[in-house]
Amino acid sequence: MTSRRRRPTAAVILASVLLGALGACTSGDQLGAANVWSLTRPEATAGGVVLSVEDGARWTGDGLQVGGVGYASTPAPGPIATDSSFTVSAWVRPTGQPKEYATVLSQAGVVAGAFFLGVAEGFWSFSVKPGDGNGGSFVTNRDRASRVEVKPGAWVHLAGVYDSAGGRAHFFLNGYPASVDGVATAPVFAAKGPLLFGRGQAHGEAEGFFDGTLADVRTWPRALDAAEVNAAALIAAPDGATLDRPEQSGASACPNPHGGVCLGPLSTGTHSTTSFAPKLSYTVPEEWTNGEDLPGNVLLGRTDDPETGVWGGSYIGVYQNVRAASPCGEEAQPGVGTSAAELAAWYRTVPGLEFVGDVPVSVGGLSGFALDLRVRDGWTSPCPLDGVIHAVPVIIGGGVSDLHHVMGGPLEMRLIVLDWEGGNVAIEVTTVLEQHSLVDYLGQAGAGAVVDSFKFGS
Repeated sequence: MTSRRRRPTAAVILASVLLGALGACTSGDQLGAANVWSLTRPEATAGGVVLSVEDGARWTGDGLQVGGVGYASTPAPGPIATDSSFTVSAWVRPTGQPKEYATVLSQAGVVAGAFFLGVAEGFWSFSVKPGDGNGGSFVTNRDRASRVEVKPGAWVHLAGVYDSAGGRAHFFLNGYPASVDGVATAPVFAAKGPLLFGRGQAHGEAEGFFDGTLADVRTWPRALDAAEVNAAALIAAPDGATLDRPEQSGASACPNPHGGVCLGPLSTGTHSTTSFAPKLSYTVPEEWTNGEDLPGNVLLGRTDDPETGVWGGSYIGVYQNVRAASPCGEEAQPGVGTSAAELAAWYRTVPGLEFVGDVPVSVGGLSGFALDLRVRDGWTSPCPLDGVIHAVPVIIGGGVSDLHHVMGGPLEMRLIVLDWEGGNVAIEVTTVLEQHSLVDYLGQAGAGAVVDSFKFGS
């Protein structure tokens, strides 16, 4: 996936032309930001709100430098009335390739942030939340630049606009709308916590730390229009910023609000991922769906196998660079390597797992091992889930991939671990026995043919 890029000279010329064309009606001096922070020092340029820094974040001549752990914040309550229209903007430069979620700006509630400006699902994005919470009953509405590569070391201008009257949120990249229509949203909740620079908040805890430099953060207590956002991007462009115009994202077909650029219900035939790395093509029969297409996760399933109860439904998951899961707690098991052979050797030692099959395989141009697994009869876990569910933790995400999957008695699994670029790609075929046995799911239900159709690219 690449973005359309112009030479810096052309971009500088374009910036000058735009600034002249916009004229006095949308000049930077007349945009009237309520708060402005250059982020070269704690004091505000406008608005008078002084920032404090935490955990090693520091002021530099380029802006606030955060190294993936530090951040800055205002006193609580933050300066943005998030239940009314508002606009936020910032210049940012990531130090390396950001993780799947990395927050530049967010104003915290009790549990979650009311908005998030930064990287989400692997894309530059602006997200808003109607409710102060996380999980299945709390929606996140996200507008994103899904056709633009997040490039390390390059300055980009991010702006998020929430229009409470219109019920929409819009994300702008380098002063241009990232999508055609933005995203519809119910009213955003009133967040009374601090405005956070370089991290977000979820489940009542700090998360999504950004690694890079933040500069020229501005907020407005109204929804700026497109011309005003474009003018705001030109006010304090850092040296080296090119203001490339991004390719607009089309309307999302993904019914899952956390599914990235998934395709949703699939037509019979061959399809390809947009976000997942390595790129994956696959062929499905009738009545299959694509529920996730994220940089580290792909989800495929049949429409006749809905998620119900504790164990959900049967599915095929594909993940980048998984790790062995610790027997207790959502963390990786220390000392276990990430190659197919190292992970397969570890699985053969995991208490509670019973091997039905264990063979070397090649799938889609990658080689590794296929392990058919189930939980031994009568297995009791030393740390049952919720104190009552005896399950065996099997795989956990490795940073780009985001998952923590366990096996219990009602499940069967074929786990295929393949070597890829010094790490791995894992294919998980999991069946809920109330729906299928693993043999029937791979055969009669067609999951085996889907996996056999996989072709991995660069």
